[in-house]
Amino acid sequence: MTNVSTIGRQRPGSGIRARLLNQGAYRWYFGTIFGLVYQIAEFVYVWTSGGGLGTELAATGLLVFFYLCYVVLPPLIWPESTRFRTIAIVIYWLATFALIPFVGVFTVWVWTLVAAMVPFCWLGLRATIALGGIVIAAQGVVALIQKDSLGNGTAIAPFVTVSVLISLIAITNQIAANRKLRDAQATIATLAAAEERARLARDLHDVLGHSLTVVAVKSELAGRLVERDPKKAAAEIKDIEQLARTALADLRAAVTSYREMNLDSELSAAKTALEAAGIEAQFPADADAVDEDLRPLFCWVLREGVTNVIRHSNAKRCWVEFESRQLRVRDDGTQSVPRGPSGNGLKGLTERATEAGATLSVARGSGGFSLTVGKAAR
Repeated sequence: MTNVSTIGRQRPGSGIRARLLNQGAYRWYFGTIFGLVYQIAEFVYVWTSGGGLGTELAATGLLVFFYLCYVVLPPLIWPESTRFRTIAIVIYWLATFALIPFVGVFTVWVWTLVAAMVPFCWLGLRATIALGGIVIAAQGVVALIQKDSLGNGTAIAPFVTVSVLISLIAITNQIAANRKLRDAQATIATLAAAEERARLARDLHDVLGHSLTVVAVKSELAGRLVERDPKKAAAEIKDIEQLARTALADLRAAVTSYREMNLDSELSAAKTALEAAGIEAQFPADADAVDEDLRPLFCWVLREGVTNVIRHSNAKRCWVEFESRQLRVRDDGTQSVPRGPSGNGLKGLTERATEAGATLSVARGSGGFSLTVGKAAR
């Protein structure tokens, strides 16, 4: 679980309109459709129970009110503190007890919506399980005290709510992981761009600084010699021409290097990404041991391997190991990764490895997942 400020992108003090119309709120509204469809049974019960027109209208009005609250409450409280969000959910749940005189034991199905709301209020995993567990326990108590619990459906309500809660916890965890990954990627992109700008500036200074300084000095000298010693001035001008050509060649080389993938830069970016995701990175200091012909391939494998660790592994540590013609990325994660190089990323790596005459392999064990690429020595 993560604080909703990283999901809804709203801050305390933002207006009600801003809270209800941000992108995260629209995703929540879409998700609520699935939960509200099943609540149609509540209206069917109200209008077929024979409780009288006044009771039916009052029950319908209350149900509509609580369903609207279910839809808008999470976006409204996302920017607030965890304590505030917790209290708001508890108050909402207690308020649904007002339905009992009108809907009776079928109120427990409205409580399923309360449990569905809890994970998306980003209270943290423990608080989510605790609050959801209390709601489920209340449903269980209602089911136990009903003589005809199987007949009226209250007996299965706790089991349905458990499945809903578990599913939504998994979904919110994936949302949080994706958000962390996107934030890490954005950070990496910013840092990489800054680092490359600094490197390019340094390279341009080193490549052109001396050459242009000499060109300026020789141009000034040639200007003074052009009348006094034309032959010597011509020699200086020829030197200037050669210096300019050399500087231009150096500039092209620097730009070409700038555009190519660099394995050391990829190592630095991968380490930054893992640390941003809370995973300890154990990397070699540099990749000097890697053969030149395999460096571009290893860049792609390193990038994809580290991305998989961040997104899928639930790992605490990640190791990157280099040999001259082999790269291995492994972790100590507990979650499974699709078998074989079948995902889009791994499939693309397999194709790249094949083109380079190398072999890509994946392995799983009690210690986690590993991705290895290697090429036999010539």
